[in-house]
Amino acid sequence: MKVPAFLIAILILASCRIPLPVTVELEIAEEHPFEDMARRDMWYTLVYFDGEAVRSEHVESGRRKVSVRVDSGGLRPFAMIPLGTLGPIGGFYEGDGHVMLRAEDGSFAEMLIRAAGYRPDAVSRLSVEALREVQPHLTDIDEPAFLEDLYDGTLSPSSIESAESRPLMFDLIPSGYWLSERYDIPSFEVGFSGQTIYLDLRPGVYRFACQARSMLLTIAVDEEWQTSVSASQLPQWY
Repeated sequence: MKVPAFLIAILILASCRIPLPVTVELEIAEEHPFEDMARRDMWYTLVYFDGEAVRSEHVESGRRKVSVRVDSGGLRPFAMIPLGTLGPIGGFYEGDGHVMLRAEDGSFAEMLIRAAGYRPDAVSRLSVEALREVQPHLTDIDEPAFLEDLYDGTLSPSSIESAESRPLMFDLIPSGYWLSERYDIPSFEVGFSGQTIYLDLRPGVYRFACQARSMLLTIAVDEEWQTSVSASQLPQWY
């Protein structure tokens, strides 16, 4: 794919703006699937990079909008983590004072927040708007490869790789209907314990809830395609 020259210039481009403090309004764009299942709002832990450091604060249940102060001179990623432990929803400030937080941006936003703890200047210089011109779906980006290029200063549109997905076999999942916490990952049903099922997954962590069993299923896939499955009590926020 031919990449416009201006994208190469702004994908990583030192900002010339003076980093003045601004107020950003964050809004949760959609109900979490587990909230819909339980018919009750969750509380969240908000984590974000404000231009100087990584900050965190508690967001009580039922609150869908939060205002925070950040420095304006660069990219500012935000992630809200349901119950402090589930998969994040995310968004990015790049000059617009109203940021929508979505599940499909959560993993990438959380990755950039972690990276900002080590390389704040590199994260500040990124442009997610330009990045979406190269890869519209942030969930498709190979995050380890992206971070490696970001840290060593070789990140460019042509170096952005897509993460591979594979059908993976599981045969030790308890029976029941398992609701995915992410809208881009299908829910599934296991008819009986020991039934073999296949899930098309990328490296990462995936969570599913079975309300009938009050259980949380966590599936982790590493970069070598090794998987681990664990079941625990579903957090009782409802």
